[in-house]
Amino acid sequence: MFFDAHIHNKKDEQGGFLVGLEGSPHFEGTLNNFEVLELHNPKEDYISFYYVKNSEINKKIEHEYLKFHPRREKYSPKDIINSIKTNNPKCAMIDTLNEPFWTPYDYWNIAREFPNLTFIFPHSGGYLINDFIKICHFQKNVWLDFSLTHTNLGCFEDKEKGLAYINQAIKYALNSPFKNRILMSSDYPFFSQVDVVNFYKKLNAIDLLNSNFYSLLELIK
Repeated sequence: MFFDAHIHNKKDEQGGFLVGLEGSPHFEGTLNNFEVLELHNPKEDYISFYYVKNSEINKKIEHEYLKFHPRREKYSPKDIINSIKTNNPKCAMIDTLNEPFWTPYDYWNIAREFPNLTFIFPHSGGYLINDFIKICHFQKNVWLDFSLTHTNLGCFEDKEKGLAYINQAIKYALNSPFKNRILMSSDYPFFSQVDVVNFYKKLNAIDLLNSNFYSLLELIK
């Protein structure tokens, strides 16, 4: 049994955060905003996040869970701040893979601007993982996942292919003072959900991550 906090379609999880994907390029097997909103069902442990397109950044959106993707949509930190002020969501997810255009402090400043809003920072910055676990440590309204980062950069602890500091940071986070704000996320269908689950099983972290997901779910319902 496991929960998956970042998926673009349903798979084998018992609940999760479904993230709409819009714009170009389109990826086969992913769900758009209309499709994920049809699956939004907090009572069944599924919350859907609406993907905010650049053309909607200044608009009122009739959904309480928002996903911002700065790299694909090219908006600025100020754009996201204004959108949050306009929409007052229950939870905001901001993609953290946006080099060289944003720095970790851009994300941190947004989280500080809204201390009572829960933020999820998917991917934990990729190569910049150490900056993002620092943010999570000190910024109590920030939650992290390591989707893509543990797969492409850490290579699931493959010593020949993976970056050692990525795996060290993940292990540190899972045993840290902020370990209760770390989420398991696969980014399915881009990556194998089974491989991600097995990775965390080897780290004896599944129970912790399931508990974290459910705590966050209850917080933002």
